[in-house]
Amino acid sequence: MKNLLLSNTKMSLLTILSVAVFALSSCKKDDDKAPEPAGSPSEILASVTWKSTVVKDQTGKDVTAENGGYVGLAKYDLNGNFEIRGFDGALRSSGQWALTADGKKRMLIGTTAAGAAFSRVVDILVLNKSLFTYRITNPQGVVVDVEHIPN
Repeated sequence: MKNLLLSNTKMSLLTILSVAVFALSSCKKDDDKAPEPAGSPSEILASVTWKSTVVKDQTGKDVTAENGGYVGLAKYDLNGNFEIRGFDGALRSSGQWALTADGKKRMLIGTTAAGAAFSRVVDILVLNKSLFTYRITNPQGVVVDVEHIPN
């Protein structure tokens, strides 16, 4: 029963993500849509495994120690799957990811290693081949910026 409930929760979260991606993207038919150019935000995000380097508060103070849940290694595949691992290689979460059409927000729907379902939308501050930084409000209500470099 627990697996069925978790499966239904995953399906509900995936449905919400699909609707959000559709609503935020162009309403053109896929046949009319030009392919994403090389170096698109999605291709950049999926091009490497990203290693978090530092978490900063809005004053620029390093708050990595207090925000360890955001540090590790993140891999985004072009097929829409992601995995986030600790620096020790242990799986922390996995699921589906997408970017908004303008490349300014990243959306995750997944499960933690403990099996808890989650969804998250963050603002992308920087996304290029050498740096990926997003902004998130942590569970304590503090806005932090999480910086990553290619691993």
